[in-house]
Amino acid sequence: MKLKLSLAALLILVAAGGFLLWQKSAQTTALIAQAAPQVPAAQISNPELLDRIQNATTEANEGQLDGLAELSRLYHANGFTNEAWQCYATLVLVDPSQARWPYRFGRILAGYGQLEEATPLFEDTIKLDSKYLPARIRLGDTLLKQNRFEEARRVYQDTLSLDEQNPYALVGLARVAIAKEDWKEARAHLELAVKASDFQIGADLLGDVYEKLDLPALENRVLQNIEWGSYADIPDPWSLTLMDDSYDAYQVSIAGGWAAHQGDVRTGLRYAQRAIKLDPDSSTLHYQIAGLYQNLENDKKAEEHYRRCVELQPDFSDAWLGLIEIAKRRNSPTHLRRTLDAALKAAPESPSLNIERGKLLVAQKQFEKAYPYFVKSIENRPHEAVGYIALAQAYLADNRIEDGVAQMRLALVQEPANPVALSSMVFDAIVRKDKAEADQWFTRLRQQVRFRDQEIAQLETMYQQTFGTRP
Repeated sequence: MKLKLSLAALLILVAAGGFLLWQKSAQTTALIAQAAPQVPAAQISNPELLDRIQNATTEANEGQLDGLAELSRLYHANGFTNEAWQCYATLVLVDPSQARWPYRFGRILAGYGQLEEATPLFEDTIKLDSKYLPARIRLGDTLLKQNRFEEARRVYQDTLSLDEQNPYALVGLARVAIAKEDWKEARAHLELAVKASDFQIGADLLGDVYEKLDLPALENRVLQNIEWGSYADIPDPWSLTLMDDSYDAYQVSIAGGWAAHQGDVRTGLRYAQRAIKLDPDSSTLHYQIAGLYQNLENDKKAEEHYRRCVELQPDFSDAWLGLIEIAKRRNSPTHLRRTLDAALKAAPESPSLNIERGKLLVAQKQFEKAYPYFVKSIENRPHEAVGYIALAQAYLADNRIEDGVAQMRLALVQEPANPVALSSMVFDAIVRKDKAEADQWFTRLRQQVRFRDQEIAQLETMYQQTFGTRP
């Protein structure tokens, strides 16, 4: 039987539906108006930030969703996490289709150690945007920290179904295995993570696992190839874009550095430019942005910022090195000499600048004048291999072979895995036709996984031609 409604009844239903929508809208407006935190004006030193927060607060007090959303970003980006927390707690209710609100709220809660409260927020994020991998990794990590190992394992495995080489998910699975003391499974996951991330993710844990498995040779191999301080955090655009609203030059520059480190140099440059705008007299920021311009092969802009850097801090030797590199590319000996003169006058004790002066003199075959500069670099930085290697190469160019080899040996005392010194020792042993020593150096050389296959192949060919067998 078909249901027939009179026009009057239909109008009543429409009116009732409209009333319910209006009532819901009114409730939403009221919630937004009540959510805006009191402005912590005394703690905000940047006048532009204060003005933006006050304007957004006015909009939020009027019940405008956009005002509360902007407040959440401004507070979160500038370290006012309690105020941001208050905003997100309402945004997840009044704007439930937006995945960024529970994600950012969850990050704040997890950062304060409130893992149980953060867990459902990350779960909601994934329901709203199942392809945003950082949310999956954060959820897995949060479950792992609560010892909810099986749930964490499932989350990491689901992540790998979307990105089979994701190093963060692989490390997560390894951590689950480590918690169960399953060292073989942990090793398998960590080796994949290390390979996928070029030793940036999971290498420290892999060294520990090799130790548990009593594999000292592999442990040493990992330790020798870790670049300390090179760890890359999860690429996380939803967190990164908060820096568009940050007025902390240091935090913005750090964000730019991470973006560039992860391969997005142009985004890194954008944040470096914002940081410079916030703090135009920071020598460190000018050095950072110069390096990014140099990475993009824009020598003109790079030189501009390197020069501003040394104006602000004359003994900033790394900035001088950047200017020297640009001078070399211009192929102007006069310009290079003048740049080096100015650099050493400003930073006479710099090991790197002394090495550059020495190399220039070696190129001119003024060996006796060059040696003191290399020696000075070693005296000022005796625990690094670079000075010894530079002096060794100068000796070799001057046909002082024994002196050069002796310096390479000293370099290896400081840095046992140094590839330049190791390959030089292999070369020397082959030239002297000392097969036993060549074999020893080859063994050490092959333990360095970052040594390029082409370079090893060249030494192998030389070895075979000399000894008649493969090394």
